[in-house]
Amino acid sequence: MKPRLSICMMVKNEEKNLERCLKSLQPMRDAFPSELIVVDTGSEDSTVEIAKRFTDQVYFHPWQNNFSEMRNITIKYSKSEWILIIDADEELHNYQPLIDFLKSPKRNQYATVAFTTKNIVNTEDPHAYSTMVGFRMFKNDKYFHFEGAIHNQAKFKGEALAMPEVYLLHYGYVATDKELMERKFLRTGAILKQELEKDPENIYYWTQLSVTYAMHNDYKEAIEYAEKAYSLLPEKRTPNYMFVLLHLILVYQHESLYEKVAEVCREALSIKDGYLDVYYYYAESQALLNNHNEAIAYYEKYLDLLIEREKQSEKDVTIIEYTLGCQQIVYSNLLRLYKERQDYQKAIDCVEKLTDVQLVKRNISDITYLYLAVHNYEGVRSHYDLWIAEEEKNGFLDQLMKQLNEIGEEQAKLGIAKAFQNIGQEYGLLCDLIIEDHEGYITEKTQQAASMITLDTLPVYCSGILYYLLKWHYPLEKSIKDYKEIWLTCALEYIDKQYDDLGEVLYRYLLKYTDSVSIQEYKLGKTIARCALLVDGLSEDQYRKTFERYLQDGIGYLRMIYNPPILDENMIYEVKNDEEVFLLYMHNAQKYSKQQREYVRYLRLALQAFPGMKRSVELLVKEIKNESSGKQQEFEGYKKQVKATINQLIESGKMSEAKDILNQYKSLVSDDLESVLLESKILLNWNNIKR
Repeated sequence: MKPRLSICMMVKNEEKNLERCLKSLQPMRDAFPSELIVVDTGSEDSTVEIAKRFTDQVYFHPWQNNFSEMRNITIKYSKSEWILIIDADEELHNYQPLIDFLKSPKRNQYATVAFTTKNIVNTEDPHAYSTMVGFRMFKNDKYFHFEGAIHNQAKFKGEALAMPEVYLLHYGYVATDKELMERKFLRTGAILKQELEKDPENIYYWTQLSVTYAMHNDYKEAIEYAEKAYSLLPEKRTPNYMFVLLHLILVYQHESLYEKVAEVCREALSIKDGYLDVYYYYAESQALLNNHNEAIAYYEKYLDLLIEREKQSEKDVTIIEYTLGCQQIVYSNLLRLYKERQDYQKAIDCVEKLTDVQLVKRNISDITYLYLAVHNYEGVRSHYDLWIAEEEKNGFLDQLMKQLNEIGEEQAKLGIAKAFQNIGQEYGLLCDLIIEDHEGYITEKTQQAASMITLDTLPVYCSGILYYLLKWHYPLEKSIKDYKEIWLTCALEYIDKQYDDLGEVLYRYLLKYTDSVSIQEYKLGKTIARCALLVDGLSEDQYRKTFERYLQDGIGYLRMIYNPPILDENMIYEVKNDEEVFLLYMHNAQKYSKQQREYVRYLRLALQAFPGMKRSVELLVKEIKNESSGKQQEFEGYKKQVKATINQLIESGKMSEAKDILNQYKSLVSDDLESVLLESKILLNWNNIKR
C-alpha cells in the first residue's frame, strides 16, 4: 500500500533540535501509513544516531552549497502520495487539520497546503516572533521541486489550500543563541553574495541579504541592501514586490527613522491594502512622531484587519508577518494614546482586553489613573486582585496613594477606601479611618485595631493612619513606644504633602495633651511641636503657643537625657544634632531673659545652629522690641512729668526744691537740652529773689 505521507528533512549537526522535531511529528505518522526521510549532509555530532531511533530511511549526501538541490534530493526518496517539508529546528503544532485533510477526498483537489511558521526570536519574550504563511505540504506528482540556492522556492502545479491554524515553531532565528546566529550569518551571507555575483539585479536576493545582515544586527548594511533592492523595483509598483517594502519598513523602524517608515508605509498602502505590518508600523511611527490621532486610527485599522484576516482564504506567501502577535501591544499603546486624549472610556475598553501579564504590569499606573478618572474604584480593586502579586502589593498601594494625592479629590480617596476596606492589615485600617472620619466619628473597633499596630513599622503609604489618630486625639504613646525620632519626622513630612490641615491637627493634639512627664512623652511632644512649626497653617498666636510647647518639651527632653554640665556649660559638641544645639542655646537664653544683650546673643547662636526656626526666633526678637518700645514710652512720660514738676516749683518760687529735683533728673538723663534751660531759669529766678 502506497504511504499517504513522506516527511522529508535535510540535516546537519542538529542534535540540539532533532529529537524535539521528530517527537512533534509522531501523531502524523501514527494517523496513517507514512515514511520519514532524513538526508544528512555531514553531521559531526549525534544527529544521525537520533534520526536512526525514529527511522531506517537515513541517507548521506555531501553539502553542495545549494539548499534547493539538497531539498530535491530528499523528495526523490519519497514514495508517498504527499510530501511534508520540515527542518530539524522546527516543531509541528495543531496538526489535526492536516490529518483530517489527508484522510479526506478533499486532498485530491489541491497540489499544496500552506500553513503558518512562527519564527521565535527570543524564547523569553512571548511577543518576539514573526510569522509567515508558506507552502509546506505538496502532492508528490513528480513535477514538484525547489529552485534557488538559498531560501529555496517551491514550484508546483495546481490549486493551493491555506491552513493558517496549523503552525510550525521555528527556533532557527533565536537571537539569544549567538553561536547559531553567527553560523547562519556566515553561511547565508556567503551564498547570497555568490548568487548576486551571478545575478546582480535580483531583487529577492538583495532583500534576503538585507534580512541576513539585520538578523546579525548590522543595520547600516541591512538598510544599504534593502535600499538597493528598493532601487531595482520596476517603476510601476505591484503587490509582487510588497516583501521589499515591508522589509524596508522594518529596518527603518529598528533604526528609529520614523519619517522614512511613514513614507514607505504610505507607498505600501497605495499599492495594496490589507498588510498587518504596514498598519502596525505606520501607527507606531505616527505615535512616535506625536501624530496621535493618526496613530490611533491606524492601530484601530490594525485590529479590524486582524479580525478580517481570520476570514480570508487567500494568504500572501511571500510575506513574513512580524506583528501578527502584537495585538496585546496595540491595546497597550492605544490605552496610553486614548488616555492622553482624555478619551477615558475607550482607554478602559483597551484595558479590559489586555491580558498579557507583562503589559498589564507595565501599564498599571496608567490603568489605575483611568479607573480613578471615571470614578470606577471597584475597577482599581479588581485589577489589584487579579494582577498584583503578593510581593508587588506594597509598591502598588504606594503608587495608588501618590496618585490619589495628585488628584486631590476627597471623593476619590473615599471611593478607594470603600473598595479596599476589607483588604485587612494596615491599609485596611487606613481605609476604615478615612471612611469613619468622613462620617464624623471613629468607632471603638477601629481604635482597638489602631492599638494593635506598631506605628513606627507602618509602610510609608499608610502614614495617613497617623494623621487620623492625631486628628481624633488618639493617645499616640499607646502605639509609639521605642521609635527613632527620624521616623516620626519623615512620617509627618509625608502626611503634610497629603493633608493641608496638618499644622492645625498637630496644634490641637498638643492642646489635648499638655503635661509631659516621661522621656517618651517629652520626645513625642517636641517632635510633634517642631513639625507643627515647620508646616504652614498656624496663626501667629497658635505658632507662639506651639513654640512655647516645643521649648518646654524640647528642653525638658534635654534635661532628661543629659547631665547638667552639658547644658549649663554650652557643651554643644556633646549633643546629637543641630536641633539639640538649638534647644541647648534656648535653654541658656531663658536664663538671661532679663539681660537683653546676653539673651539676644543666645538667640543668634540658636538661629545659626538651626535656621529652620527662623520664624520662632524672629517672634522672640519682635517681643523684645515691643517690650523695649513700651519701656521707652514709659520713660518719656516720666521725663515730661518730672520737667512739669520742676516748672511748677519754679513758678511757686521754690527754687531750692526745683534745684534738687533737677539734679536728680540730670543724673538719670544727661543729654536732655531742656534740663540746661531749666537750670538757667532756676538761676535767673533765684537772682531776682535775692534782689
